Amino acid sequence: MASEHTSCQSCGDSLISPLFCFSCNSLQTVSDDIDHFKVMGLPHCFEIDSAELENLYQRLTLEMHPDFFVEAPEKQKHLSEKSSVMLNAAYSTLREPSSRAKYLLPLLDREKSLETDALPERFLQEMFTFQESLDEMLESGDQSALCKMNEDLQNRHTFIESNYADLFKKFETSPENHEILQQLQTQLNAERYLRRLLDRINSE
Repeated sequence: MASEHTSCQSCGDSLISPLFCFSCNSLQTVSDDIDHFKVMGLPHCFEIDSAELENLYQRLTLEMHPDFFVEAPEKQKHLSEKSSVMLNAAYSTLREPSSRAKYLLPLLDREKSLETDALPERFLQEMFTFQESLDEMLESGDQSALCKMNEDLQNRHTFIESNYADLFKKFETSPENHEILQQLQTQLNAERYLRRLLDRINSE
C-alpha cells in the first residue's frame, strides 16, 4: 500500500502506515495535514479492503495507544496522542461507504467547482412530502406507517450508497469527466436528506 513516507525515519524499513514502523516499533512524525487515506497507507480510491483496513487499525491501536506511553518521554507521549487521534479519525471516516465517499470527493475535485447543494430533480419536493407525512404519523402514533416509511427510506438510502463504487470507478477511467463528480456530489446531498429523516424516525 502506498503511504506518505515509504520508509521508517528510524530504521529505514518500508512502512505500511506512515504513523508507525512495525519493524523497529517506533512512532513516526507526520505532517498535520496528512489525509485519512494516507494515514491508513491507502491510495485515493473509493474501493478498499474493509478487512485489511480493520486489521491495520487494530494493529496500530495496539502499538500506539497513549496508555502504552504513560512513562515515555513527553515528546513520545505527545506523538502517541497525536497519532492515535489521526488513526481514529481516519478509521471512522473510511470504514463507512458514505463518509468515505464524502471525504474522497473533494480530494478528487481539483477544479473546486462542484455545486455542493445540488439535488436530483424533484427530490426536494418529495422530501417535503415525506416530512409532512412523517409529522402526521408521529402525531397520530401510527407505528405501522412509520415502519413502512422507514423501510422505504432505508431502501432508497441503500440504493444511493450502492451507486458510489460505480461512479468512482467511472471517474478513475475518465478523470477529465467532471460531471461524474457532480453526480456523486448530488447523490451525497440526497443521501444526507434521507439520513435526516431516518434519524428522526429512529429517534422516536
